[in-house]
This record gives sequence, structure tokens and C-alpha cells, in this order.
Amino acid sequence: MQGGHIRINGRYWILKVREVVTVNGIKQRKDTYKKLGLLADHRPNPDGGAPKSIRALADLEVAPINAGQHQGRSADSVKSYLESYIAAGRGSKAGRTLRDVTVASYRRDYNVIKDFVPDMQLRQVQTPVINEMFNRLRESDRDNPRAQSAYNNVKSFLSGAFRTAVGDGKIDFNPVTAARSIEGNDPDTHAYTLEEVHALIEAMKGLHTVQALFGVMMFTGLRPEEIRGLKWADYDREEGVLNVQRTVVHSKIVEDTKTKSSKAPVPVIKTVKKLLEAHLKRNSGDGYIFHGHDSQKPINTGHLVYEEIIPRCEKAGIEWHGLHAFRRGLASVLNDLEVPELTVSHILRHSTRSSKSVAGRHYIKPSPERMRAALEKVEAKYKAL
Repeated sequence: MQGGHIRINGRYWILKVREVVTVNGIKQRKDTYKKLGLLADHRPNPDGGAPKSIRALADLEVAPINAGQHQGRSADSVKSYLESYIAAGRGSKAGRTLRDVTVASYRRDYNVIKDFVPDMQLRQVQTPVINEMFNRLRESDRDNPRAQSAYNNVKSFLSGAFRTAVGDGKIDFNPVTAARSIEGNDPDTHAYTLEEVHALIEAMKGLHTVQALFGVMMFTGLRPEEIRGLKWADYDREEGVLNVQRTVVHSKIVEDTKTKSSKAPVPVIKTVKKLLEAHLKRNSGDGYIFHGHDSQKPINTGHLVYEEIIPRCEKAGIEWHGLHAFRRGLASVLNDLEVPELTVSHILRHSTRSSKSVAGRHYIKPSPERMRAALEKVEAKYKAL
């Protein structure tokens, strides 16, 4: 039985104990150190010793060690763990083996934060440590901040790595979960031109799912979360329309749409019909139009982007601006073609409250014929490329 040794180190009360830990797969006894609390919150006794509150915290730490419940905890450093996590290519979900492109994206995210990872044991990391890492990264990028998505990817990578460590019993909790996000540059507001869309679809040859996805996005104006929610049953081939019934937001299926206007049927022009037919030939034809291995679950567009789309774009020398750039692109092309603003709003299924006129807000209803005619103008310009 041991009681440990309590001392002051800088601003903290520290407990030193001997504990069985695992280093590179080998169990051994080592001195370990645990922060018990801030010195400012727990003032020493007149004789300089630890107050009762700190001794009570130390007892809580020592009890499970004496009971053998802490045996086998990892003593790996944060850096060595993160590097071995990437090398193993397992991902944060049990039984999932990562593809090479995903491992490469993890390595990219790790390289962004690597210089700010502290030299400490994995199990000593708490949320303030993660926040400090993020603060240092953002400070180093002060004059040239990265895109918001780049910072989000770093946080997502770290969260997945620490979540795996929890599942493996190396640590007790994920310190990234409650960490602050890093504020980056404003989101990309690029609008794809028809030339860029043509190049993107050409670059995705052989990927029928991606080509159909791009076609639906560019020539319907649907939002990414609406497209993920589309089922084959929503596609009326005879009428040539897509009926938007639901959205998928952050993996959550919402049996509703963003606004009432969003439920309006969406015209399917010939280009989209052709791409959907090619997609259907290699698809189950039931469940979601865009899905992964299980047709009853919507596709994870995040994985699709990083595992398929971005690598293809990089190979083709095409700059990727995200899924929303298709919707912005359609709006821009419709405007260039001098399509009436109200028709553009109907195609994009904006709320009628945004209309500048009373007639637009209350009296002029969406016309599928006008919408289809406008989209066919876009299609004609696309085919002329």
C-alpha cells in the first residue's frame, strides 16, 4: 500500500506515486505524477503541508492504484501515441480500417498541430492542455490564418485519436470533446462556373455516385443536407421531379426540410436524368439515392470528399471549394442568364418572406414550368462548352 508524495510544483499541487503502466506493450512500475489542484484554490497549511482538501484528492487517486484498478494504463507520450495511431490506420470506430487517403489526411492534420503537442504522457492531458495547443496554433497563424475547415479537421483528428485511446483503456475520458474550437478564415464563398463543373464531372469518371451527386447539386440547387436525404421513392420519373421530403444534418435524419418552400418539387432536366440513370445501373435502386454500403443509411459526404473527391481533384489540378459552391454556382449562372430573381428564389427554394414585393411574398407561386425552363437554359449553356 502506498500513500504517494504530495508537493507543490509551480501553480499546482502534484501527487507522485509508483504505478504499473504499459510502455510499448510492456508493463513496468514507474513514478507518475498527477495534478491535484491549483495552489491558489488550496492554500498550504501554516507548516507548509498540504491542506485536507488536497489530501482528500490524493486519496481518491491512490485508492484505485492500491486496488489494482489502474494497472496497464498507458505511459506513452502524446506524440508517440498520435504517431502510432496514424500508423495503425484503425480509425476511432471498432473494426474500421482506414483507407490510405484517409490516413494521409490524418497525417496532414497531425503535421499542422505537431509542433504544439506538449511533451507529456497521454493520460495527463486534460481539456485546458488541448485549448493551449489550439491557442498556440492560432497564434502562430496570426498573420495568415487557415480556413475554418482546416482547424475543424485538426480538432476532429485529435478527437478521434483520443476517443480511440478511451476505447483501448489508455485514458479515462476524451479531453478534446469540451475543447474550444479555433476561429479561422470565413468560409469559402466560391461559386463554381459551368466550366469548373464540367471539369469536376470529367475528373470523377468511374465514380458514378460522385458524378450523379455533382449533377444533382449543380442543376437542381438542392442543399447538401437535402440531397443526402433523397430516396429513390422521392424521384418521380414520369413527372421528372425530385420531391424533397427530409434532410440529413450531421448524420441525423430529419423528416422535414429547412423551410416550407424547400418542400417544392424540383425539376429534373435531361443532364441530371442521364446521370441518375447511370448511377441507378450500379445502385440498389431502393433506400437512399446516395448511400454507402447500406442503402438504408444516407451517404457520409465528409468521407466521400476526403477519400474520393479531393484526391481526384488534386490529381487533375482542380481546386476544390466544397459542396455548397455548386448551389452558389447555379444561382450565379441563373443571374448571368437574366432569369428573374423570383424564379431564382423558387429554384433555390428560398423562403417567400425574402421577396422584396408583396406579390412575390404572397401571390406569385412557384411555377415548375418556369423553373424547368430556366434550368434548361443553364443546361444548354453547359452543353455548349
